[in-house]
Amino acid sequence: MSTITPEKVFSRARVKDAAESYSTKRYVGTHLKTGKEVFNPLSSRMAEWPSEMDHAKSGALLKHLGQRSGLFPGVAMSEHERGLLGELSNDEWAGTVGGEYREKIAGGQVKALLDDSTSGGLEVTPIFFDDQLVTFPLLTGELLPKVDLRDIPRGRRIEGASVGNPTVSWGQGDDVEAGLFTTDSLVAALDSTVFGCCVTVEVGRDFLSDAAVNVGQVLTANIGQRMAAELDKLIASGNGTTQPEGIFTASGLTAINSDNGAGGPPTLNDYISLLFSIGKQYRNQSYAPTFISNDTSFQRSRAIAVDPATPSTDQRPALAPLTEINTYRTLGWDHAIQNDIGNPSCVFGAMRKYRLYRRVGMEVRWVDGGKELARKNLVLLVVRSRYAGRVMDASAFAKWTDGQS
Repeated sequence: MSTITPEKVFSRARVKDAAESYSTKRYVGTHLKTGKEVFNPLSSRMAEWPSEMDHAKSGALLKHLGQRSGLFPGVAMSEHERGLLGELSNDEWAGTVGGEYREKIAGGQVKALLDDSTSGGLEVTPIFFDDQLVTFPLLTGELLPKVDLRDIPRGRRIEGASVGNPTVSWGQGDDVEAGLFTTDSLVAALDSTVFGCCVTVEVGRDFLSDAAVNVGQVLTANIGQRMAAELDKLIASGNGTTQPEGIFTASGLTAINSDNGAGGPPTLNDYISLLFSIGKQYRNQSYAPTFISNDTSFQRSRAIAVDPATPSTDQRPALAPLTEINTYRTLGWDHAIQNDIGNPSCVFGAMRKYRLYRRVGMEVRWVDGGKELARKNLVLLVVRSRYAGRVMDASAFAKWTDGQS
C-alpha cells in the first residue's frame, strides 16, 4: 500500500499568474453616436473594447513608469502589480532601443528595458497598448472610423504613388492604327511626411499613489477621448506642415460655389451640387461617402424649407422629416461633424480615399515642471505617437468654402 504524502496530493497545484485574475473577453464596440459596429482596419475585424486583463496590464505599466520617474515618491508596486508587469514582458512590444526603431522586441530584452534605471522602458510599449488607445477614437470619433487607417513599422516619410488608367482604342481593323499609349505621367508620387504628436493628461500625485490597478482604464480612456478629437481635426483640416494634411487643405479637390455666398442661407441645390460633384464610382457605400461640416452648418441645412418663400405655405425641412431632423444624414449619406471647420465650408467625399498612417510604438512618460503643476500637486502623463496622412485621390472629394459665414 503506497504512502499518501503532501507532495502526491498537491503535486498538480500551482499558484495562478497575476493576469489570470482578469477576464480576457473583449466585447465588440459600437459607435457612441450611430450605435453601429465599427470596423477596425488594423485588426481586419470589428473594433473591440479592451479586456479586463488589458486594462490591468496597462495600469501596471503606467504605475511602473510613474514609480521610475521619481515624481511619485508614494507609489509602491504591489506583488500583484509586479506580477502583471512581469507577464507584460511576454507580450509583443515595439519602439526605439538604443536609437534604433524595432518593430518587435524579444521578451528578455523587454524585461531588461523595464529594469533599466535610466530608461525604464520609456520609449517602448506593448502593441496592445497602442491598439487600446486607438480603439477609443474609433468608437467615438466622427471621421477616423471612416478613413483608410494603416500601420507603418518605421521611417519618417511614406513614399507612395498613384497609377493612372490606360486608354482603349476601338474600331480596329486592317490598316487602322491604334492610338499610342505611353506611360508618361502614368505614375505620380503620393508622398507623406510622418509627424509626431503628443497627448497630455494632468494626473494628481496622490491619485497615482493611491490608485488600484484599474488606473489603466481611467487614463487610457482619457487619452483616447483626447485623441478622438485631435485625429478628427487633422483629418478634416490638418495643415500639412506640422501635421498630416487634411481634406479641406488638400489641393486638387473639386470646388463649387454656393448659391447665396457668405450672406446665405444655404440651399438644397448647394448640397445636391456637392453630392454630384464627385463621380458615381465614388458614391459607393464601400468608400464611406460622407458630408463634413461643423454643427452650425448642419443646423442651417435643417432650416432649408420645402417652400423658401416668405410667407411660406410649407415650412417643413427639405433635407429631413421633422421626426429625423437631428439624424446626422444628408441626402442619404452620413453627415460628420468637426467643429474646427469654419461656417462657410462643407465637403462631400469618399472617406476611404483619405489614408492615415500610424507609426507603431508609442512613447509614454511622466513629466513635471512649472509652478502651476507644483501648486496643484499635479504631473503630466505624456503619450507621444506619430502619424502621416493625405488625400489619395482628389477626385473623390468636392467642397465649397464660400457658404454662409
